[in-house]
Amino acid sequence: MLVCGLDFGTSNTAVALPTGAVLSLDEKAPQPRLFRSVLFFPEDSRETLAGHEAIERYQEDNAGRFIQSMKTWLPATTFTRTQLRGRTLSLEELIAVFLRRVRTLASASAGEEVSSVVLGRPARFSTEAKTDAFAEARLKQAATLAGFTDVRFVIEPIAAALAYESTLTRDEVVLVADFGAGTSDLTVMHLGPSRRGRADRKSDVVASSGVYVGGDRFDSAIMKSALLKYFGQGSTYTVGHSTQRLPMPSYISSRLLSWNEMSLIREKTTRELIDLMLESSDRLPAIEALNDLVMENLGFRLYRAIERAKVELSTKKEARIDFEEARITIHETITLEAFEAATTHLIDELEVCTDELLARLPKDLTIDSVFLTGGSSQVPSVQRLFARKFGNEKLRTADAFTSVVEGLGRAAASTFSD
Repeated sequence: MLVCGLDFGTSNTAVALPTGAVLSLDEKAPQPRLFRSVLFFPEDSRETLAGHEAIERYQEDNAGRFIQSMKTWLPATTFTRTQLRGRTLSLEELIAVFLRRVRTLASASAGEEVSSVVLGRPARFSTEAKTDAFAEARLKQAATLAGFTDVRFVIEPIAAALAYESTLTRDEVVLVADFGAGTSDLTVMHLGPSRRGRADRKSDVVASSGVYVGGDRFDSAIMKSALLKYFGQGSTYTVGHSTQRLPMPSYISSRLLSWNEMSLIREKTTRELIDLMLESSDRLPAIEALNDLVMENLGFRLYRAIERAKVELSTKKEARIDFEEARITIHETITLEAFEAATTHLIDELEVCTDELLARLPKDLTIDSVFLTGGSSQVPSVQRLFARKFGNEKLRTADAFTSVVEGLGRAAASTFSD
């Protein structure tokens, strides 16, 4: 029986062996080591699809239930169960469906059944201790239902720190900044050869904090600042024989700021409103584009194009979004300057969180290095923020998407060594 580290993320999930080697879970996916954290239950069959396959099928035919961001629901005491194909499933059972698939794929990739797991968890699911414990208990139950016989936890920033620690030749005080899709976690802890290999690293943590600034919000900022105009923002329409022109409701545009929320626009009342706008809008091509974006389920593809532009802006002064589907035609150049202007509020939130964390540190404590990991760690304005506070010479980076799971794998080696 094999042990592993498992990073169950809001957007992606990954599995690593105790050596730190990250397993390939889906050879057909663009990034085989990153398994998308989604489920799709097609309406016309009894299949349950997960990962890249679920996204592909959902884009071909969206009839059914598409479920994502399951991790974000863990602290929600009001979300207990959902109806699915005539059955009532608890959140724990729903997540177990996904984790069971991951365990099966990991076992196949490793060539041996994976039985025990070190699961990553945020530094804080909630600021309320009771809610935080509730969320962790739900995740543990889900993993148990998925077939893991022994489930243990390591805080995700600590896991990222363990990956960095494997490179150290001397002890350091390190600020670990882990940027996920939904949140960013900051942790200050002691790392180094004298502490490496300990099963319990909680005593090495000096302080931790987190903020809801992640990759998804950077993507939404591009959509809001540069692309909403292609889908009717600022347009007007009339109702019946009235000559009064009404603005397109802002709630429609707000739904476009997250690709998975676009399906809510297909609700009957909004669908009827779009039909009205198709008859009388002063910007008909934009409303036709809105209609096709939503009704032909093109949101995921559009946001992939947005994400590619964001990544390109990590190394270039501008990026271009070229997207032509149905009646949607977008050819938009995004400059780094415009992107940074649109995301200033996110950097401000991150800075406030960082300053609050630093204020809680002992006065005589010196940060030796800053380890940045996660997709948004590559955003230039994020790197400049930490360079300004600590000096560019203290910044360290590694693989943006696998540092956490590599550390969880290494934690599994020490945790289950006994």
